Amino acid sequence: MMKTRLLLVIALLAALVGVAGPAAANPAAPAAAADCNIWWNEVLHDTFDSDYRSIVGPTTPGNTVRLRLRVAQSDITSARVRVWDDRTNTATYHAMAWDETYDTDPTTYDWWYADVAVGAQPTILYYFFDLNDIGDGACTADQDFYVDDDVKFYGGGYGVMSDGWMQQATVYQIFPDRFRDGDPTNNPPAGRFFYDEAGGALVRSGQADWNYTICDPRSTYSPACAARYSSNFYGGDLQGITEKIDAGYFEGLGVTVLYLNPIFRSPSNHKYDTADYLTIDPDFGTRADFDALVAAADAHGIEIILDGVFNHTSSDSAYFDRYARYDASGNLTSPGGIGSDDNSGACESPNSAYRDWYYIPDSLGSPGNDPADRCDADDTDDPAGAWTETYSAWWGYGSLPKLQANSAAVRDLIWDDGLSSVGPYWINEGASGWRFDVGDEIDPGLTDDPSNDYWEGFRTAVRNVKSDTLMLGEVWGDASAFLLGNEWDSVMNYRFRSTMLSWLFTGCAGDGCTGGVTFEDNDSNSASASGAISAISPSEFNARLRSIQEDYPPMAWKAMMNLAGSHDTNRLRFLLRKINVDSDSAAVQRMKEWWLFAFTYTGAPTLYYGDEVGLSHDGVWSNGKWEDDPYNRAPFPWSDAGGSSYSADTADLLPHVRKMACIRQNYPALQDGDVQHGLIIDDANKVYGFARTDGSRTALIALNRDGSAHDATFSGLAAAPYNLSDGAVLLDALNGGAYTVSGGSVTVTVNSNWGVVLLEQAELSAPAANTASIVRSAVDEVTLSWMPVCGATNYEVHRDDAPYFTPSGGSKLADVAQPAFDTPGNADSTVALGNVNTNHYYVIQTTDCVGQTATSTRVGEFDFAIVAGSP
Repeated sequence: MMKTRLLLVIALLAALVGVAGPAAANPAAPAAAADCNIWWNEVLHDTFDSDYRSIVGPTTPGNTVRLRLRVAQSDITSARVRVWDDRTNTATYHAMAWDETYDTDPTTYDWWYADVAVGAQPTILYYFFDLNDIGDGACTADQDFYVDDDVKFYGGGYGVMSDGWMQQATVYQIFPDRFRDGDPTNNPPAGRFFYDEAGGALVRSGQADWNYTICDPRSTYSPACAARYSSNFYGGDLQGITEKIDAGYFEGLGVTVLYLNPIFRSPSNHKYDTADYLTIDPDFGTRADFDALVAAADAHGIEIILDGVFNHTSSDSAYFDRYARYDASGNLTSPGGIGSDDNSGACESPNSAYRDWYYIPDSLGSPGNDPADRCDADDTDDPAGAWTETYSAWWGYGSLPKLQANSAAVRDLIWDDGLSSVGPYWINEGASGWRFDVGDEIDPGLTDDPSNDYWEGFRTAVRNVKSDTLMLGEVWGDASAFLLGNEWDSVMNYRFRSTMLSWLFTGCAGDGCTGGVTFEDNDSNSASASGAISAISPSEFNARLRSIQEDYPPMAWKAMMNLAGSHDTNRLRFLLRKINVDSDSAAVQRMKEWWLFAFTYTGAPTLYYGDEVGLSHDGVWSNGKWEDDPYNRAPFPWSDAGGSSYSADTADLLPHVRKMACIRQNYPALQDGDVQHGLIIDDANKVYGFARTDGSRTALIALNRDGSAHDATFSGLAAAPYNLSDGAVLLDALNGGAYTVSGGSVTVTVNSNWGVVLLEQAELSAPAANTASIVRSAVDEVTLSWMPVCGATNYEVHRDDAPYFTPSGGSKLADVAQPAFDTPGNADSTVALGNVNTNHYYVIQTTDCVGQTATSTRVGEFDFAIVAGSP
């Protein structure tokens, strides 16, 4: 029989947290017996509980896992466990026996067990239970199967996964064309050739302003631009990103990792159609611009993740040359349009050196959709002969011919030729990691194809250059097959995203909504890995979080990229509005609740550019679903950019994100500490509580999804892993206020649709001490500027004539708030410059989100007398 994990977890946790769950039947012995009738309601195995599985989640090589099964007293005559090895595609059976030592209940239940040795090689083991009640031979045997949802564990361990910087990270994803235009001279010209489309490139939806509405390629609103999906350019570039690194914008958000969508030469605005993997796209700048970006990131403690599109290339590339625009040396010889066939590109000739890089003719069942998506099958009829050969294209998009990724030549291009290969080359040039676009279509993971060693080879190649290079994949569902130790370190955690969307669902109406209780768009629907969006209770929320945890090795789980949205999804604000009965104010509140959880939970909280200021553009209802592309790629609404179509919430959302980032940065247990799930599971009041612990510190977090305030009590805090003694003072870093542990418990009131974040007051860290720079103007004025500190609520500027003064009320010049987008600073026009007898010294005193302070290094303004003397 099939039982869902959900019901099992509710029943299990009821005894732990005092929440009423479904009552388990208590049959009186000897009602259940060997009578060909198994009492299935009493059968239980819970993968979240070490009483049922001795090692919860992944295990390491050589271990043995004890599996227990609970049944009604005297109810079965035999049982066994069927274990499926997903790597070898083989099954083994393990007979179960009565667990006499463990079974201390003589009347209600029996406990059966089997010990399963996991072996020495990385794999995934799935299992289920085969139960039998054959009676005394005079009845028809009752035999069936039992699984606790998708039960599995890792056999043979999880290899050489990385700890390190991604586990402590806060990630910011940038779509470069829409982030910031730092150098207008590299903006693409209107009308530039674009896959032979009429009109060529479009610039800023046909007008001059940066902050202007994305025109609609589906023509459902104005401005419309029929079929202009990826040929509409806004001019964002690497210099614009570097400007904001240098201004400290990302430091103010606590960002430690920038994930850049593709930046290599490509015809489109999104750059997922690579034309040259070893050249920065001229739309984004030059190699010098990339070097400057890397240098700025290094100076500000920021890692760079590049986007690797290694499954396919552009059809308009030197490799493929669908439009005969390149010569044999890879030079663009026909920039203005279709060129002359010189037989150099894969599509131009069966004899091209690149021909075997691709599937020509199509052999995968996915030819280019357009009848014109054809290649030359015969050089003898050049130059006028028709091109008639099909080729395999990603999802039928003719502009994206699929690479034979595991051919020797393509492997050499991407990773198997030392620093001449793409992967190692860019790591050597300063990148810290790679994100792999549709990486599962190149190599489906160890257990799905053990003979395919593409990702193992890539990992070795880049780690020979930099030992902590991050391998980050794109998988929307369960990524277990890639996380066995020698392939990827992490994935974009779309499972986290779908869980959060359901957690924050309150209702829906209109298009995409069914019965007010289920919402679907083009990504979240019943046919997708993400599933449709509908409300879940605290116990369901807990089960979904734990199911992700038990699927992934600890170091990978702690390094998950916990995204709220991306270039592939509808904008967060729009989607939260749709699943909160079309209320934008509710959507803004849900965004704040999202970040409250994401910044206190394990994994790397991830911001898609502009979400921190509420940047949004509605998806479009087309062909029976909400579409996201290109509406999710609006230009960032910088205050100094022309236009006004999109606005930035710098008064509510931005300060909240900064505060949550500050809280996380201030308290190491919130970064890579362990998670203690389900300390509070109150379905009736919609309250959920969990803890973060790291052996030295404990954080307690409670979330309230109800319309009324409720008390939340954390108990059992004196024991490990919390180790909070009575009298310990906990500060609510989110709302203010202090609470004292008493009797191993603490109770706090959680406001409606909000939360609390309790941190040990004695363990709070001071903010980073900044360094001010000073500029003396031509008049009697000194201008100070300094790098922003994550979560700073105020900067006090102090001045004195003594170099080693102590800041006080008498020395205070000004209070400076954290600016929205710029570097904080202050002008002091009260000084008398030019007096050689008086010097001025300044310090900046920073107060952060939890009231901690730090004092900057001192800077001074000096005047010197010039005294005549002999040489």
